[in-house]
Amino acid sequence: MKKNIILFSFLISQAFSASANDGGSWITSWLFPATGLFWWAVITFLLVLIVLRWKAWGPLMEALDAREQKIEESLNKAEKIIADQELSAQENEKILKEAKKEANNIILEAKDAGEKLKQKLESDGQSKYDSLLDKAKKDINNAKDQALNEIKTMVVSIALEASEKVIKRNLNNEDNKTIIENTVKEFQQNN
Repeated sequence: MKKNIILFSFLISQAFSASANDGGSWITSWLFPATGLFWWAVITFLLVLIVLRWKAWGPLMEALDAREQKIEESLNKAEKIIADQELSAQENEKILKEAKKEANNIILEAKDAGEKLKQKLESDGQSKYDSLLDKAKKDINNAKDQALNEIKTMVVSIALEASEKVIKRNLNNEDNKTIIENTVKEFQQNN
């Protein structure tokens, strides 16, 4: 950096001295500068260099040092951040694995609970089905018995009416008396 500043200052001073030269082309004035003008350029250059060294060099170097320190701090911070991110990535990966494991456990537990519930519902359903079937069979048997009793009652009543009508036509009072006496005797013998 220092060499570049010195070289640049020298080239600028040479350019001004060449343009002041009236004779020859500019290449000749560059190759063979005028001696008096050359020394004035060197003196001016040295004065500018001294003033720059005195006034600007310190602040420039401080700024460069501060920039260098800032860059170094930034690099250190970046390295620290990268290290932290690597740790964070490892922690995140660990947390993710744990979350997946926990999710799998929850899924397995839910499947087990669902299977148990299914079995319970099936057994409850089977027992309800069996109880409903038994109740229906009992209801059917009761209805059947009731219907048979009603039919018997109706048949007996129809038979009685029919036999009553037949007997009224065929029998007289003496026959009725004989039938009643025979029925009473049979009853007494059986009991």
